This record gives sequence, C-alpha cells and structure tokens, in this order.
Amino acid sequence: MRSKVIIRPLAVLVAFAASAVIASSVFAQGDVTKETDFRKIKPPSAHGTVLMNRSTASSTEVKPVVFPHWAHRDKYSCKACHTDIGFKLKSNTTGVTQADIEAGKYCGECHNGKAAFAATECGRCHSYGTEVKENRKFDDAVKGLPADHFGNKVDWVKALSEKKIKAGPLPGGKDDLQALDLDIIIPAAKFTPHPPDVKFPHKPHTEQIDCATCHTAIFKQQKGGNPEMNMMKIIAGQYCGVCHTKVAFPLDDCFRCHSQPAPKAEEPEKDKKDKKDEKTGE
Repeated sequence: MRSKVIIRPLAVLVAFAASAVIASSVFAQGDVTKETDFRKIKPPSAHGTVLMNRSTASSTEVKPVVFPHWAHRDKYSCKACHTDIGFKLKSNTTGVTQADIEAGKYCGECHNGKAAFAATECGRCHSYGTEVKENRKFDDAVKGLPADHFGNKVDWVKALSEKKIKAGPLPGGKDDLQALDLDIIIPAAKFTPHPPDVKFPHKPHTEQIDCATCHTAIFKQQKGGNPEMNMMKIIAGQYCGVCHTKVAFPLDDCFRCHSQPAPKAEEPEKDKKDKKDEKTGE
C-alpha cells in the first residue's frame, strides 16, 4: 500500500521562517563564510564581511578577525586597500602579522589611533562570535544611503554618484583614480536560449579601482579575449565573481549586468507554417 505524503503549507511556512530567524541570529554573531553559498540566508550586514583566520585558525586564545567591508567603503576606495596597501583580493592570502600592523603596515596604515582606533584595541577586530559595542553598527552606517534589493541592500554606486559616500585615498594619500566612461557589451549567446547580453560599465569600477586590478590578472584586455568565461566560473569566484560573490552587489541581481534588450525567440518553422495555413484556410 502506497503511503501518502501530506504537505501542509502552514508547516512549510513556519519551518522556512524559523530557518530565516536562526540563520540571521547566527550571522549576527559573526558567522561569515569565505566563499559564496547561495543556500544560506544572509542578513544585509553579513554581505561583504570577511573572516580573516590565516594566523588564528589553530589558536584557542586569539579569535579570528571579522572584517566588514561596509564599515570601510563609505570613506575609502577599493584601490586604497587592494592596491596602495597591498591586500590581495582573495581573503587569507596576504601575509599580515601583528608586527606588521604595529609597524604601520596593512591595517596599521589607518588603525594608529589617529585615522582610526589603534591596533592595540585587539578585541574590536578579533571579534569572531562576539558583539563589540564600541564598533559602528550596520544600521547606523547605511542610514540615509540609497536602497537596493540585494547584498547590503545599499546601492553603493548611486551613493557615490550622489556624494553620500567617498571613494577616497588613504589618509595623506593621493587621489589619482581616473574614471573611464566606457561601456562594453559582452554577448551572452554561447547557449540557446540565453539571457540578455551584459553591459559592463567601466565608470563605476574605475571610480573605485585602477585598471591593473582587472587587466590582465583577471581579464585579458582584448575584445573577445576571455572566451572561457561563463556563469559557472563566475559563481566559483573567477572573473566577475572575484568581487561579485563576496563584496560588490551579488550574483542574485542578474539583470543589473544582463541589462541589454532581451533576445527575441525565433519561432519554429512548423509554427510559422501552421499560422500561414490557418490564414489561408488550407
């Protein structure tokens, strides 16, 4: 006798709501991931928050560092840290030590008690699993910024264009970024059916990073020079996914990139013939 499976909509809804609450509470306590996991429900404050545990993974005394990009990107450009200071784009691949920081390198460029709180306030960064009352709160940091539907729920590009945030250099540094106002259309027609083509705007990228960040370490600087690029590789953290899986607006926002007119589906010849026959009555 075949057993029946009864799905109760209310029970499913309650279970989903409970999972969302649990996930939100876990992330609020510092549970951040190094790689993208589309199965997890992340609150806006968790997007772009990186766990730095290269030196503390085996320690029972020193907690890993929790680095929130949102707390830094309203003042500084991406170039300030990833080019001028030398932080690699992939987390936990830069050999940072406490001695370096105390010598004014890496985080110590700003965290010297002048531009930002001193590096001797260890618990404000080594905060995995704890709540630091002294640190700026996410809701306060993004209050009044243009809203978005994904990631931090902040439209950072619009916020910069409206001068509600800065993309500045390091303290005492030179603001030498040159924005390039150039749009590139990237065909998405490798497969059929396919989504709309991608419009890549250089301007909002070059307001934050220099050309050498992408060319040629990530992209070959030539039209059609990256034929092996596809969504699976991007989701895996390559190409656009170097930033758009972790810090920049996430891949959930499909049509922010696939923004060109939708392709028209070709009508099969058989359907065309059937319509013609209907008109002629044959």
